[in-house]
Amino acid sequence: MSAATALLGSALVGSVSPALVVARSITFGITLLHSVLAGGLVGVFLTDVAHLPVPPVVTAALVSILISVLTAEAINRGLPEDSAIATSVCLSVTTTVILTYYLSFMSPLGVSKAMSYVFGTSALATAGDVARLAATAIIVIPLIHMFWGEFKYVFFDPEGAYSMGLRVRYYRYLLYSLTAATATSLAMSLGVLLTHVVLTAPGLIAVRAAVRKIHAVAYASSLLIMASGYVLALALELPPSAGVGIFASATVIYALLGVRKWSAY
Repeated sequence: MSAATALLGSALVGSVSPALVVARSITFGITLLHSVLAGGLVGVFLTDVAHLPVPPVVTAALVSILISVLTAEAINRGLPEDSAIATSVCLSVTTTVILTYYLSFMSPLGVSKAMSYVFGTSALATAGDVARLAATAIIVIPLIHMFWGEFKYVFFDPEGAYSMGLRVRYYRYLLYSLTAATATSLAMSLGVLLTHVVLTAPGLIAVRAAVRKIHAVAYASSLLIMASGYVLALALELPPSAGVGIFASATVIYALLGVRKWSAY
């Protein structure tokens, strides 16, 4: 199961990471993981305290997509992207702190569940994790490739896109929502920390090293980082996020220092 989650996770990252880099939204993708943790805690609170049959993965996805749409709308209304992202982080972190505080009194097991979302349970992956990642990949990957040209144009030159009749708002909604769905699926299976580590590197490497084969390089580098990281973590008896982090950092440094030319994606 762990091999399957690593493979599916690398496919998801390989599709979304280049889009975030090209759209100059890497910071958004990383900070969105705060909303995933907040949404997961909402689910834990509802199941363990309120005793409502609401799976944490559902609340995590809903909260993450909601915050991503609100962030996109704030940007569309003229708020600078960094300010919109900072506002979403403030909301997510506040929710996380409050719920963690109450769960520590009402449900000690709930706090343990919350920590499992942070560190991940990819070493003990289940069939549900594999099914969730597969379902997300089936939805996300085709849409990223289908609207790749629109994403590049809308985020690179929104005024020109407006003048050509492209629906800039909806394409921003779409990319941010796909990122939210990917971040949720990865974080619920691999952990927030591991998702932080791996979400950025493949896109940066691909845009740095490739000219016309960005996606091929992104998929290959994502698979290499995930597989090598898992093997290293297993050999050193470390959490998967540690092994993946070592390889992700090494490959990014190599791409920055060893490849001289940025591609004209």
